[in-house]
Amino acid sequence: MNIYDFDNTIYNGDTNKDILLYSFKKHPFKVIKALNKTKKLERDYKRGLITFERVKEAMLSFLFEIEDLNGYIEKFVDSHMKNIKPWYLSRKTDYDIVISASYELWIIPFCKKLGIKYVLATKTDKDGHIIGKNCKGEEKVKRLVSTIPNAQIVTSYSDSESDLPILNIAKTAYVVEGNKLIPYVKGYKFKNKN
Repeated sequence: MNIYDFDNTIYNGDTNKDILLYSFKKHPFKVIKALNKTKKLERDYKRGLITFERVKEAMLSFLFEIEDLNGYIEKFVDSHMKNIKPWYLSRKTDYDIVISASYELWIIPFCKKLGIKYVLATKTDKDGHIIGKNCKGEEKVKRLVSTIPNAQIVTSYSDSESDLPILNIAKTAYVVEGNKLIPYVKGYKFKNKN
């Protein structure tokens, strides 16, 4: 199996930012309201009073106020398929798994269009509350192990230092910087620390 992060790895950009920008053009007041709520919560997060999940929920809360959310997401995904990096398309196999901190809400539709069957991402309920934890860092390994207990990871790809837990359990790992694949070695200085 090959494990891929999604944002800034096989996708050129960050889907969280892209859905905010896309939505700002279509629902500016909803987005502004969500961002104002997020700013207030960020202070509480920095003081250790709330979890990161609450901040993320607030930032993306506007989505769950949109009528026909699935149709809306489908249009977003269609308009951003051009951001899939060509190097991924040339390496794609039937044994690829995408594990992403972004919401399943749009990562699954992206992956369906790419023919990727195995997807683990941050889950939400119908009201936009995160179920469990944000799928990042060590959580990616936990989700993988609970879903596919005996997974043999041949290759792993990520742009981010936060993915060290998943890079370290692969036989071969690559750091993705733009369209460059750099063999990962312990001690590598990541440009993306998040």
